[in-house]
Amino acid sequence: MAKKKKKQVVEEDEAVQGGKKKKKGKKKLLLIPVALVLVAAVAAAVILLVLPRFGIDLLGNKEQEEQQIGEPIPKKGVQAYTFGDDTIPSLDTILEEGEGELIAIRGTPEQSKAEEEGRLTYIYELNGYAAIVNRYLDLALSGEQGFSLLDNSAVEEGTYLIQEERPELEDAGGALVIAKNSAVEGRVFLLVIGWSQDDNNMLAVRLSVPEGQLQRPEKVEPPQPASLSEQLATIQTMNPSELALPGRSMDQYVVLSTTGFVKVDDILCRRFTIYEKTGDDKRGDIVKVIYFSGDQQHMFQQEEDENGKLIITELVQ
Repeated sequence: MAKKKKKQVVEEDEAVQGGKKKKKGKKKLLLIPVALVLVAAVAAAVILLVLPRFGIDLLGNKEQEEQQIGEPIPKKGVQAYTFGDDTIPSLDTILEEGEGELIAIRGTPEQSKAEEEGRLTYIYELNGYAAIVNRYLDLALSGEQGFSLLDNSAVEEGTYLIQEERPELEDAGGALVIAKNSAVEGRVFLLVIGWSQDDNNMLAVRLSVPEGQLQRPEKVEPPQPASLSEQLATIQTMNPSELALPGRSMDQYVVLSTTGFVKVDDILCRRFTIYEKTGDDKRGDIVKVIYFSGDQQHMFQQEEDENGKLIITELVQ
């Protein structure tokens, strides 16, 4: 084996604000029929063009095209997203002054007949996204609300698989899905949030209560480290040259181990001291100190540099 780069050895140590200020004049624009058409068109562009790029088909069946809901939007937006018996505080509740506002609400015809079969979409005009969406995630994923982040690709396939790792969000664009078990048995309360930073700066929050259930990813237990006897047996069967030692067999050496593990380059290792064997099969001088990883995939050796300082280098084939 040859030396690689030097490694360091380390001993192992095992809200929400309610409401916001609306932009002046925006309410008047929403009352103009032409402006309503433009808002609806921009919202549709976000839903149809932006979110599908992130693996989520929000519209699905063409028979479920969304329509503008005629109810006026409250000055302070909406305080909660409510779908049947399911509810969650809205994005409006965490928006700060000047960050943006709710500009449209759209729904499917089915929403008025059977809420669990329809959809509601809230369209926002925002200044920036990542920080706002991260704050909303803090709220939604809290123990009080009980939502979980889902795997986008799994949702596209109709499976509601919980994703443990929180994604890195970017202002330029993105889509994520959060959900929890619905008050309706056999369904999930699903929120899809998607945004695109362009001239319109739109964000869409879509609510639905589809059939299904949340699934947790299977936990993969980390492999148990090899036992001390297994590691000793491995070392004894090695050729001395693999340990940068002279000789034809490890029978020429006595190998002993210290108790417990240490970390070398964040890898759990046992320390082994190799002695030269004397004529009466007793140990003589120390010829090598090595660190053997618990998975038996890495081996390091302890050396001295030109100044007598102890260093660790990796042995590789």
